Amino acid sequence: MIDAQELTGLGLTSYEAAAYLALLERAELTSADVAARAAIPRQRVYDVLGSLAAKGLCLARDGAPRAFAAVDPATALELLAREREAALVRQGEAGLALARRLADSLGPLFAAGRGETDPLAYVEVLSGPRRIAGRALALAEGAKVSVASAITPPMILSLEQNRAFMRVPLGRGLSYRALCDDGVLADRALAAFLGELRPLGLTVRRVPALPLKMQIFDDEVVLLSMQDPAGGAPRFTAVVIHNRGVASMLGLAFEHLWQGASPLGEER
Repeated sequence: MIDAQELTGLGLTSYEAAAYLALLERAELTSADVAARAAIPRQRVYDVLGSLAAKGLCLARDGAPRAFAAVDPATALELLAREREAALVRQGEAGLALARRLADSLGPLFAAGRGETDPLAYVEVLSGPRRIAGRALALAEGAKVSVASAITPPMILSLEQNRAFMRVPLGRGLSYRALCDDGVLADRALAAFLGELRPLGLTVRRVPALPLKMQIFDDEVVLLSMQDPAGGAPRFTAVVIHNRGVASMLGLAFEHLWQGASPLGEER
């Protein structure tokens, strides 16, 4: 027997789930029967059945008394899941639009509340792969001229997140250089992924080893991702620095390594 709680994963309330299960057990039931079988208060059962009908899970049949019948779950539940998925997409898009609008409105307030000498005005500290991945994707979307990446395992972003992170700048024709070490290229999936992006304009060179992960955006913003020294599963802390001097200094280090690196596919 299916637990009514499982149906709440499709967006039903506990009363709606219990009522739908009760309706499935009989060809049709009156509202009083549904209330008794599903343990729903009589004053609530009409609202519950009306909601089920609106979601396409039951049909009302005129009569005296009025009866209700369940819709076949083979079709009703799939449609319900698709509608819920579409609603979540709309909700996510609305939330993202709201976040961007609020960020634009609150940005001046944030800037006004900090003096020019405040060191935190140009430094962000991030922890956790989700926050780091989200900030990295936002920086990639905001890049206008170039991206330079130093890539070494273990990876923080998933393969799909890396694909989005790199395809967005490449799709806009930006200069994108990736400096990888042997640990990255030893991973067949990552090596194939980098090869897939080369026709889009990605330039890849290899060195034996890199000390940390780094991305430089437009020679203005740097993202440094550092692995925590504690043992166990890899954990990272990332620092975003909005400072041209720091970006320039780290850019010199990148260029030094780049000049001594081998193009992907060539022997050192």
